[in-house]
Amino acid sequence: MRTGRRLSTRTSDRAVGYSFALPAVFFLIFFVVISIGYCLYMSFFDWKLIDLGASKLFVGLKNYLYMFKDKVFRAVLGNTLLIVLCCLVIETVLGFGIALTLWVYRKPTKWIQTVFLLPMITSPVIVGLIWRYIYDPQFGILNYALGKVAGIGHVPWLGDERFALFSVILVDIWQMTPFTILILYAAMLGINDDWLEAAQVDGASFGTVVRKIIIPSILPMSSFILLMRSMDLMKIFDTIYVLTRGGPGYATETLAMYTYRVGFSEYNMGYAMALSIVTLILVLAVSSFYIRKSTHR
Repeated sequence: MRTGRRLSTRTSDRAVGYSFALPAVFFLIFFVVISIGYCLYMSFFDWKLIDLGASKLFVGLKNYLYMFKDKVFRAVLGNTLLIVLCCLVIETVLGFGIALTLWVYRKPTKWIQTVFLLPMITSPVIVGLIWRYIYDPQFGILNYALGKVAGIGHVPWLGDERFALFSVILVDIWQMTPFTILILYAAMLGINDDWLEAAQVDGASFGTVVRKIIIPSILPMSSFILLMRSMDLMKIFDTIYVLTRGGPGYATETLAMYTYRVGFSEYNMGYAMALSIVTLILVLAVSSFYIRKSTHR
């Protein structure tokens, strides 16, 4: 009897749990799966949004095959991958160095924590406006400081193809390195003190402690950082849109910005949806790579 009551109680508990989860599952299916499915379906059509009365013409894989001939697509894909690579490497190395410094002293003051948090919690649009003023060739703080210190004239940081992309990368590094710092610092605080004491007793140098204890201990969180930042950078849009609108030319245009322009400026919704599916595939490929690496580790 008791066993039967326990089973009925467990069944009722599961039913209650499923009833609470059902709205979230419905939301996920309706707004995510159906949306992606519709986007995939429409990517096989030639659909010009500007002509609402025109019928949608089925073109099969034409939108996807056109990407191989689209010079702009290749350019913006290269920009996106370069942004991802540079930001991941610099933010990870810089964040690790600063987090390690904070961990050594163990007493980061409140104002230091606030300074680290401010860029990360600031809206990307506000960040773009701030840095557009800093980069201004006539009145910007950066050119003023360079003129006083090094005698360098007015540099068009956002208006010259030689500087624009790396100027945009610098903005993301400034804003998102604190994310890396906070995650890695928290991971370092969770390192077992017994390991550190044993290393100290054995006379291990600081470099050995970093290589043998600290880095292996924070690898799971490092993978998490790389995963989150890779997914975020593959979709980067708002800050660059405020800074340069993708210019000069296509120098700073990313895959997300190109998709937006094709869909809502050129009104070629079929090709824009094909670009969206390709972006989704790239994001899923990157995320699955990091997840597999983390699981095997």
